[in-house]
Amino acid sequence: MNAPSENAAAEATRAEIRRHALELFAHYGFQKTNIGDIAERCDMSPGNLYRFYKNKQAIGVAVIRDYFDLAEAAMSLARIQAGDDAEARIRALVETGIAHIVAELERSPKIVELAEFLCEDEAGWEMLSEHILWRRARVTEDIEAGVAAGALASTDPARDATAMLNALKAFWMPMTLVGWKDRSTIMPEMRAIVDLMFKGLRA
Repeated sequence: MNAPSENAAAEATRAEIRRHALELFAHYGFQKTNIGDIAERCDMSPGNLYRFYKNKQAIGVAVIRDYFDLAEAAMSLARIQAGDDAEARIRALVETGIAHIVAELERSPKIVELAEFLCEDEAGWEMLSEHILWRRARVTEDIEAGVAAGALASTDPARDATAMLNALKAFWMPMTLVGWKDRSTIMPEMRAIVDLMFKGLRA
């Protein structure tokens, strides 16, 4: 009888743990933050915290999952708002996704440590791979729509979507962006590359 409310309470506690953990990761960095710090911020004992997450790495993965969920929702909305034009939809996805990363780095450069952890952790790498596949599927879908509408020319939309995202790989990597000398040039430089790619994709 009480299972739904108990599950909701447990998820609320997990969300609170993630919120406090993110604040600590952003301020002190992922490496310098420990379970004790997170437990203290949550006003609970480390033993109690372990009831919800088995270790700091599991919290880190959950925090990044939240980020990907928000980013994917923002990119999906941007694509919808761009209308039916395939090129506009792809540009909206790329612009929104990369702007999201830049904004996070502006708020806290130490967040880059989470990205480094993500690439080293097995569960984190799997989640990152799923996110990359999500972006690739959306761009492939839009290239296919552009070809069908006669606006884009592609004999292999999946290949071209992969090539497009690979060409922009540096802009999706916080480890690259955090060291960018003048971050005001990030978005214009990214747009210039996208412009060049669409010169080759337009029918």
